[in-house]
Amino acid sequence: MTATAIGSYATTAALKTLIGTTDSNDDTLIGLICDRVNMYIESETRRVLAPIASTTYLYDGDGSSVLFLPLPVDKAPIGGIRAITLLEFRDYTGDTFSTVTAGDYFLRDRVGMTGPYERLYMSDESSGDYSYFPRGFETVRLTATAGWDAIPDDITNVALSAAQRAWNGRQSGYQNIEGTDEQGRPLIARFFQLPDYQTLLRYKLRDFRHV
Repeated sequence: MTATAIGSYATTAALKTLIGTTDSNDDTLIGLICDRVNMYIESETRRVLAPIASTTYLYDGDGSSVLFLPLPVDKAPIGGIRAITLLEFRDYTGDTFSTVTAGDYFLRDRVGMTGPYERLYMSDESSGDYSYFPRGFETVRLTATAGWDAIPDDITNVALSAAQRAWNGRQSGYQNIEGTDEQGRPLIARFFQLPDYQTLLRYKLRDFRHV
């Protein structure tokens, strides 16, 4: 089965260990449960709480000196940037990109002690041509790693606990783990308890684009 969540917070191997099975008869179902749990965690927090390998991200510039990083315009929410290897600007929508001088920008506003950074600041003493993010659509392109450098232990615990409840529910005759309930919530949400939601709330993205 191909996972549709980016982070593997609950895995087939870990859940099988938790429920005490070693055969592969139920691997498809177990994998489905894990994927639904993982998808729900990312949709609920609007973050990827796992490492994302280096790739490019596009952002709209607004003419300010601060860029909000968790929400690139060309990809799903990532939650933040860990490290930047290349920053490029173009002066207006559709223009050619040019490289921004390294040292003229700074990652700040880290999420917790081990999370990614939420904002990129341009230096007030720029040595290059830019001290702001050019206004326009997709005027900022950066090559970077994103997400957490490792999945937080409390997120792994939440994921596996919810997945184990979903498995036990299936074994007890509860059939549905896919789809939504009458309020439109994913059915997998029924297997998350209040302490789980309190943990997820600590990681939930607040969309404050400016400080």
